[in-house]
Amino acid sequence: MDNRIPVTIITGFLGAGKTTFLNQLIKDHPEKKFAIIENEFGEIGIDGGLIVGTDQNIFELSNGCICCSLNEGFYETITKLLNSQFPFTHLLVETTGIADPDSIIKAFLSSEEIQLNFRLDSVICLADCSNIEDIMDEQPEVRKQLALADVVLLNKVDTIQSGYLTELEKIVGSVNSMAVFYTAKYARVENVNLLDMKAFSRETIEKTTMSFQNLNFVKGPVIRQTSMLSKQTHQHHKHEIKSLGFIIPGSFDMEKFSFWMQNFLFFNRENIFRVKGIVSFDNAPEKHIFQAVRDSYMFEPGDEWGNESRFSKLVFIGKKLDHDLLEDNLYQLLVVPVEGTNKQTE
Repeated sequence: MDNRIPVTIITGFLGAGKTTFLNQLIKDHPEKKFAIIENEFGEIGIDGGLIVGTDQNIFELSNGCICCSLNEGFYETITKLLNSQFPFTHLLVETTGIADPDSIIKAFLSSEEIQLNFRLDSVICLADCSNIEDIMDEQPEVRKQLALADVVLLNKVDTIQSGYLTELEKIVGSVNSMAVFYTAKYARVENVNLLDMKAFSRETIEKTTMSFQNLNFVKGPVIRQTSMLSKQTHQHHKHEIKSLGFIIPGSFDMEKFSFWMQNFLFFNRENIFRVKGIVSFDNAPEKHIFQAVRDSYMFEPGDEWGNESRFSKLVFIGKKLDHDLLEDNLYQLLVVPVEGTNKQTE
């Protein structure tokens, strides 16, 4: 049983409704004892009626939760929370609206000390329906926030026409086709437990990776094209971020794959936002579930292959990706390299 504290990271551009959403979570889940880290210009946005006292820059809330501002380094803030006298069962992190949250996400994937106490549950991005299409072009950080999200809340849906909502889902979905989308009014989503998404779990990564073949959006390039970058069908949006998927039959050489992936992520850390996948390694009986955020990555063993045909399926979310070169590199990592034959593309 995993007794680590689950973590939900809340992101979104200025005015998208992040603090409203955070306050709503606190009120809707009185059974949980939250610790909240806020990073919006160092200001506490928690409902003032919930604050009953302070202790060394940690604000105690009326329901036994605590909140603090990220005005020190992230690791220092985490340490202060763990060493505080307040017990908590779930950590909420509200990131600044003017930057992408990758550094905070990476901390939960790359720090062994943090991983001993916390498990990343999901990254939730709020998008203001009334202006998200415009700011996607004006502010490149918005696309990064969407690309890193597991869940996207299309907030303020009551401010737009229903016909536009369908178009907006396609536009936003073209950035991150693996995210789960919900619509919301006043940052409220009915009948969905957003605090137990388990988006970074082995089971969810495997499920979302396998379902990628069924996702196909009108905006942006068609997923099954040979080159998703060279044959774009929609050029309206700048700073394009897309999803590329590959199915590679057979098994990788573990040493070659690990060496290549480590270097690929490092040298492309400005262009790669997330990678998810199921990987088959030669002489390994079990599937390996792979995920990466920027240049931080991790493997987790899954179920055994048994009598299934071996394959690897990887989905890359990023920009300036050379589809053909990436595919050729993956094929060269096989135990028996294949020179451009029987390639399958998602």
